[in-house]
This record gives sequence, structure tokens and C-alpha cells, in this order.
Amino acid sequence: MSYIGIDVGGTNIRYAFTEEFDLNALNCQKRPFVKTGDPYSEIEENICEIIDKAPNNVKGISISLAAIMDRNTGIVKKWPNNPCWNHYEIVKHLSNKYNVPIVIEDDANCGAIGEHFYLPIAVKNMVYITIGTGIGCGIVLNDALFIGENGFAGELGHVWIGEKNNKCMCSCGNKGCFQSMASGPTVLKKYNMASRTNLKSLEQVYELYTRSDSNAVKCLSDMINSISIVIYNLVMCLDISTFIIGGGASNMGTEFVSNIENHVNSQLKTFERDVSIKRAWLGEYSGVYGALLLLNNKSYREKGLRSL
Repeated sequence: MSYIGIDVGGTNIRYAFTEEFDLNALNCQKRPFVKTGDPYSEIEENICEIIDKAPNNVKGISISLAAIMDRNTGIVKKWPNNPCWNHYEIVKHLSNKYNVPIVIEDDANCGAIGEHFYLPIAVKNMVYITIGTGIGCGIVLNDALFIGENGFAGELGHVWIGEKNNKCMCSCGNKGCFQSMASGPTVLKKYNMASRTNLKSLEQVYELYTRSDSNAVKCLSDMINSISIVIYNLVMCLDISTFIIGGGASNMGTEFVSNIENHVNSQLKTFERDVSIKRAWLGEYSGVYGALLLLNNKSYREKGLRSL
């Protein structure tokens, strides 16, 4: 029997199969997200196509999704980066086809669960920030995933850090959102416009940043500053000392994250404290691990942690 964890993002899909929930031996894989403009066909091409490759009969499916959803009904309420999925019954779609247990959760929450479980040093409180096509956040408080009063806690990409006349339009329709100023596509677009090039990935911009390319330094310095402001505000609000940076940004090297840590800690000197900000231990596959841990809630509970 196969259990499947799938992390669905706006640009890529990451996934893994397991038979005995041996998460130390996962072979995580990645493929591009195929857009058609229709939720039914996108689920068929992007999710069902992966499920149908399972080496054995499917016993359970867990979906990590970069969208706001209703956990009780399995309906996607809003996906700013792919609005054709808004109000779509994804769990019903998959249940009708496979008739197995299905778990669905926010991608940043899944990432937080995966990272919290595998942290080399146990902490009770932690914030996981995923930076990729969009920006999300998973919050662990007192060894439990915190989802908020309405289940929407962690929508960090849409906190407002810009001025009212900010020109950075977010996919949600507002201006000045954190996501509109520091997501991967935003930074990539800024670099390409400034340098009149056509780079395809944020990693390419980072490579130029390490070579002191002036446009790359400007774009990534602005990105680092925006991330640092948001983390500093989270520290002030939640008094948390452990932060993990995941998503596509986790591929950008330790220096990138160290710069964020240094920026935040320089501001915290006034309060005689500091924080730890590290790259995701599971790299860009944190959401896959977290999705499988939710599906196998037993492993999560045995470590003394509490999920939803």
C-alpha cells in the first residue's frame, strides 16, 4: 500500500510515496505545475497524474496546498496565485476518484509541521516562513500548530508593509502586501526589468548577488530588508526565538539567511536578545514531510506534538 504526500505550489509540485511511513527514506521529487485555467483538469494533470504513478495501491493521500481552504468541507476558499481553484471541492474530487482517506492543509502549516518534527534541537515555539511563488507562514506555539480563530493564521504574505501609494500590486488585489515586495517572482521581475535580462529563477539572481552584480545586490538587499522587518515584527508580537526559512528561498544558501538573521538581531540589540533564523532542514520538501506526518498523525503524537 502507498501513502502519498503532495505539496502543490503555484510554480512546482513536490511529492513522495511511502509504504511504512519511513520518512527517513523518502525519495522526494519535483515537477512543474501545469496550468490550464480549469480546476478539474489542473487537478487531473497535476495531482491525479502523480497519484496514478504510485508503486502500490493507494491507501491515503495528503495534500499541502498554497491556498486558503475549509478543512471541514475540503473546499478551496481562495488561492490568490491561481484563482480558478476558488470555491472548488478538491477533496470531493479526489475522494470520488480514489475512495481513500484524504488530508488537506495549508502548505506553510505542513512545512511548519515537517520542520518542527525534524529540528535537531527540540523547541516548543517556532515560526516557519515559506518564500516562493507566494509567501506563507506556519506557527507552532507550545508544541501545537496554531491555526487561529478562523483557521487562517499565518497569512504572512498579505500583511501590509508598504505605503498606500506603493506600486507593488499583490495577486490578492491589494497594494503593499509583503508578498508583492519579497516573493520569488516579484524579485525576479524587478531584476529583469532593472538589468533588461530574462533570467528564469531567483537562484540565478542570487548567483549574481554573490558576484556583486549591482542590480542583484539591490533587489536581494530589498528582499532581505522586507523579510527582516516582518520577522522583527513577529518577534515583538509573539516573543518567539526560532525561525525557519523554507520554500524556493531555502535554495539560496546560508549567506542569504544569515544576512536576514544579522539584520533582525541588530534591531533586537536594544532589547538585549537575539533570534535564530535558519534555512529549512528539509529544504524545499518540508511541506511533503509535513503532509505525510498529518496523514500518519500517530508519528506526530508519539513525539509529544499536537497537530490540528
